[in-house]
Amino acid sequence: MVRLSSLVVLFVLFASVLAQSQDRVEVFGGYSYFAGSFTAEGITPNNPSGWNAAVTGNLNRWLGITADFSGYSQSDGIGDSANAFNFLFGPTASLPLRSFKPFAHFLIGDSHVGFNHFQLLSSNNSFAYAVGGGLDVSLMRHVAIRAQIDLLHNGFTTLDNQLQYRVDHSVPRISTGIVLRF
Repeated sequence: MVRLSSLVVLFVLFASVLAQSQDRVEVFGGYSYFAGSFTAEGITPNNPSGWNAAVTGNLNRWLGITADFSGYSQSDGIGDSANAFNFLFGPTASLPLRSFKPFAHFLIGDSHVGFNHFQLLSSNNSFAYAVGGGLDVSLMRHVAIRAQIDLLHNGFTTLDNQLQYRVDHSVPRISTGIVLRF
């Protein structure tokens, strides 16, 4: 319950930032891949791909607040599958240059894993954080492409805490896509 109330508080703070920064909002959407498995399933391939979306409300030219959402799925092709979703919030620092905008962020939140069969994790939810950054390259005034890499961390544990069910607690996440600026 504490986790849910913390996410609600973060969302309200983020919404208030967006309300104050009317024409300084960035919306990102694109493809995402991470090298590893949060699910502890013996599913191959272990490297799930999916989507990544983020909204950043910029407080000024260098600092913003970001809400980042991502989803991944993996399947073994014979019926076992799992989905992982991340809900992260936090500060983003950037250095706007002429056509380039490098940025770095530290995001905290929750990871959720859902299974279609039996569950190997002790909980479906876990505290998560992402540390990383990337580069936006402007295509035109309000449109850019983004390349981003993060170290995504979770605290999932298996039901029996045995090593045969491997959970990757820190995995690199690579995302690319389009940024729209308003």
